[in-house]
Amino acid sequence: MKKAVIYSRVSTDEQANEGKSIEVQIDICHKWAKENQHSVVGVYPEPGKSATTLKGRVALQEAIAQSQLEKIDVLLVMDTDRLARNPSDHYLIKSALEKGGTRIVAVNQPMIDDSVEGNFMETIMAGVNQFQSQITGRKVKKSLEKKCNDGDWPGWAPLGYINVNKGTEDKPIRIVEIDPERGKYLSLLFKLFSTEKYSVDELRDLLYDKGLRSKYGKMVARSSLYGYLKNPFYIGQFKFKGMIFKGSHPPLTSRAVFDLCQKIIERNNHNACRRRKYKWLLTGIAYCYDCGSRFYCSHNHKKKMAYYHGAYPLGCKEYIPLEELENQVANEIKKIKFSEEFKQRIYEKAKELILQTRENRNEELQSIRNKVKGLESRRNVLEDNLLDQTIDKETFKRKHEEINYEIQNLENDMATIENNRGFDLDLVTEVLD
Repeated sequence: MKKAVIYSRVSTDEQANEGKSIEVQIDICHKWAKENQHSVVGVYPEPGKSATTLKGRVALQEAIAQSQLEKIDVLLVMDTDRLARNPSDHYLIKSALEKGGTRIVAVNQPMIDDSVEGNFMETIMAGVNQFQSQITGRKVKKSLEKKCNDGDWPGWAPLGYINVNKGTEDKPIRIVEIDPERGKYLSLLFKLFSTEKYSVDELRDLLYDKGLRSKYGKMVARSSLYGYLKNPFYIGQFKFKGMIFKGSHPPLTSRAVFDLCQKIIERNNHNACRRRKYKWLLTGIAYCYDCGSRFYCSHNHKKKMAYYHGAYPLGCKEYIPLEELENQVANEIKKIKFSEEFKQRIYEKAKELILQTRENRNEELQSIRNKVKGLESRRNVLEDNLLDQTIDKETFKRKHEEINYEIQNLENDMATIENNRGFDLDLVTEVLD
């Protein structure tokens, strides 16, 4: 009896199509083998794989390998598009099988055989499969474009958001909502970073202590936090295929805070990490009295000690223990005394700057409060209109959400201004004392 192997495949998009399911394909091929006196010696299902490429199709590779090693007569598929979606891949697979004496049998396409006409039909079907694949790709592209224009993010939501299906399994309505568990931490990330009082490394530790975890339950990577800070998704927009779209998802921070974060990132040397394993207080600011070279520091792991030394090869070769040099400098600093006149001038100047920034801050805060009151009044009128039935529920919901988003953004702006108070008079006094 002749021998056959069965290959079946569905892509992710075809999984729900019962007419092309893995099981249906295998059953049809088994039926053909029984009717044509072929013994099935191998079955190779391949779910979730596209036929537009040969990469990663392990089951197909194993089917070809068995065919070449065991002299298999036929490789059974339901249709030729299960093997490949373009002519070049189709004939590459056919050539590999023919080396072992195996021919392809497409059960649903009996017109494809070894005759001249059969070869002609095989060529046509290979082209048709490619054409169908390209048409499907175009439909998917158009569908994604429409989804983006409607404000719906077509992928997985970033940290702080979750993907939710508001429809059914048969007719899904997928939207993005704020993650009730992690959303607040992403808002806090923007809020604290915009004050310029925290580095990303400090925020990483702080947010972890407060409870922020990645989707896999681990500490969020530093590079990921930088990515979030630069991602317009958190202000209600998203990038797709090089274009910016206005999203329908609620923002987690305001445009003002987001723009401020971009300026800070740009100013801080393009994301350079400033956290160091060791902290040398005098590196780069102390100089050798003898040779004049700048002091640097290194750690001797064998002696478990740190030393200051000149820059090799220009500096002298003297090594000074870290504590010894830092204590010398500390003792010299203790000798420095500010005069009362100097202290008073610093104090008065600081006070002048504080009063000026306070006045500007209060004016800005009052302006924002006025805007919030105006929005709240609009919201009250909108709610009255719903009660009076002068507005439909859908319009009410849309406008109500828009007003709430605007109020949230303004409140974020007020929080940022409150946190960024500028000069601290008490701190100035403490330093001078």
